Amino acid sequence: MAKFERRQDERDERRHAEEVKSQAVSFISKHYADRGLIPLCAMAAMHNDLHYYSREMYREFCCMTLEVQNRVLEYCGLDLRVVEEEGLFERCVEAVAEILRTRFPGDESPFYDSGKYVLRSLEHYGGEKIPAERINYRSPCAASPRVVNLDGASSYESRITDVLSESFRGEGPEQPISVLERKYGFNTVSEIEACKFATVLAQYIAIYGSKDDDSSKKYGAPGRYAGETISTMEDLFLQAVFEIYIHLVLQEREA
Repeated sequence: MAKFERRQDERDERRHAEEVKSQAVSFISKHYADRGLIPLCAMAAMHNDLHYYSREMYREFCCMTLEVQNRVLEYCGLDLRVVEEEGLFERCVEAVAEILRTRFPGDESPFYDSGKYVLRSLEHYGGEKIPAERINYRSPCAASPRVVNLDGASSYESRITDVLSESFRGEGPEQPISVLERKYGFNTVSEIEACKFATVLAQYIAIYGSKDDDSSKKYGAPGRYAGETISTMEDLFLQAVFEIYIHLVLQEREA
């Protein structure tokens, strides 16, 4: 009887493992064209798996068990894992705010009221297309890949990255956030544009304020290499949470 039960347990374990593999492979195959967004699926599940995300890929990932979710990440060759992370968004906002307090004391911050403008990117405008993809700005870096045309227009984030990169090197303005708020009209533009500004800014503060430049971990790079696009405010929100999580939250935990 003991041998029979052991064989039965082994068969059940094999059947379960095969089912997990089947679900993970099926998900990757179905969403292969957008496979670069799989790290954002993990962020969606960790932020709020009960939220009705506009992208089917996120909703489907949130409906899978934790074991299947992490098998998907494993099969994609990512070091990222879905874990129980209570208050993930709050931790991300606090991590960004701490960077500002440390590096630019006395500067303004658009992340007041628990980062409401970043959160509204998801909760108020999640399914909407990202506004203002380009701005009237010419990067001082003549060879910058962000300058696509010669008409003086650049990608939306180009001024943010130029100002932050200089300031984090100690060469830019002492109050870079105030400068960027004025340049982007944070206090005068429509709310969705204000949400975009705060969300993009949070993402790049995490990148430039990170101390993990030599990290060998492979977390993915949503929107950059696999042909996928960051097209909605929901995508933008999850991308910002992803960058903050891997550059600040995970690094703090591993320190």
